[in-house]
Amino acid sequence: MEIKKILITIVACFALSSSVVSQTWQIDQQNKKGKLTVHYYENEPYIYKNKKGNLTGIEHDILIAFVDWLKANKGVELTLAFKGYQEYGYFISELKNADQNSIGLGSVAWTNQRAAEMDFASPYLKNVSVLLTSGLIPTARTKEELEEIVKRMFPVTIKGSVHQKHLQNLYGQDIQVEYDYVFKPEDIANKIIEDSKYYGYIDVITFWKYMKTSDEYLKMQSMANRDDEKFSFVLPSQSSYTPVVNEFFERGFGFTSTKTYHQILEKHLGPEILEQVELDYIIR
Repeated sequence: MEIKKILITIVACFALSSSVVSQTWQIDQQNKKGKLTVHYYENEPYIYKNKKGNLTGIEHDILIAFVDWLKANKGVELTLAFKGYQEYGYFISELKNADQNSIGLGSVAWTNQRAAEMDFASPYLKNVSVLLTSGLIPTARTKEELEEIVKRMFPVTIKGSVHQKHLQNLYGQDIQVEYDYVFKPEDIANKIIEDSKYYGYIDVITFWKYMKTSDEYLKMQSMANRDDEKFSFVLPSQSSYTPVVNEFFERGFGFTSTKTYHQILEKHLGPEILEQVELDYIIR
């Protein structure tokens, strides 16, 4: 009988705890203040530390705009606690299991699997994934030519990334592929420069940033590029903060229709790349 009482007490405590956690935003709204733990994958120019050691980047600045909006429109003062990661898979894993008062910044693209495990906010940026090879590799003009090229080479990618899925699709889902793994998108470009037997996907902004600082000849195999992705902030599954984050992005014409959004992109991107990734916007 005592064991039964203990079990009932544990279940009741767990239910109460789950109820409180699921109401994090509502509690913060009542208290007019709250705290978010910001899990971020450091990746320039999305979110990274500058030479002075201060966080900056597209995602960082959009998050600060959200904090300002929350205070102006909801009367809630939000404190941010940043927790950075150098390894993408670890970042995703930690965010999935994080407390409800958490948000993730990591140039995260939507996939079916991720959407089943975490919440995606409304997108803030378009993305093009570009397939890179050494400039010494012939340009593929047909699917058959591309298949001939890649089967003689070695794929390099970030483990668990959307880019790994794109590489797998080049072979087919039933084919076992051995990958060389790196931690950072720019490491993919460096690997290809070091040895022309490698190839891999990176996002177009990373490619643009790399070409600004390097004279090395990297080639886009354009026929294999993917332009159907969008980046979003992510939150733990069924987070009570998800609706208010979406309201920030969607209210009225949406945050991506504002001058602030456009200015953030102008601050971190050049005009030659901005038009390719900026969501449709109306200055207001």
